[in-house]
Amino acid sequence: MVTVPVVIVIALLLGGTHDSGAPTSATPSGSARPLAPVTVAAPPANPAAIGPCTKLLAVLPIALDGLPSRPALSSSTFAVAWGDPAIVLRCGVPRPSGLVPGSSAFTTGVNGVFYWVDRDSVKGATVFTVIDRAVYIEVTVPSTYGGGPLAPISTAVSKALPAVCIVPGTDATQPAAGILCTDRP
Repeated sequence: MVTVPVVIVIALLLGGTHDSGAPTSATPSGSARPLAPVTVAAPPANPAAIGPCTKLLAVLPIALDGLPSRPALSSSTFAVAWGDPAIVLRCGVPRPSGLVPGSSAFTTGVNGVFYWVDRDSVKGATVFTVIDRAVYIEVTVPSTYGGGPLAPISTAVSKALPAVCIVPGTDATQPAAGILCTDRP
């Protein structure tokens, strides 16, 4: 059902607005200015992502650690952005290419949600991909935010989606214990 994601995206966009109807960001002088839309590449079409991504969008914060939401121009309803420069979340992305059995790449856990961490020097950002839920969720955080506000995103992910696999080296009592995150498509 496409209506629910569209309504959620509209609510996210309108939730971070002021009287002008456009999200704003404070300038160094303290005055507010509208945040321009940010173009976001759509994740590939994946019917299996519709349910989990719809659930996630329903619980994502409208403001992210004080950063207002901003329009995310995408052919997908599963793309959300906050702040300037934009922190971008895309739900239903493909598995990170380096996430393979035996990989020694860096993962991190935030509030019980596990992320694959990839530094993107071209974009000047860090890409955090949720790897232990029914869908992969990518959060691109510009370097100006450091580690970024992953805590409120992790809280929303935990609320909307149960863990479906384990990350090596973590608690094996999670749901579906024994299924490594690398065993999923």
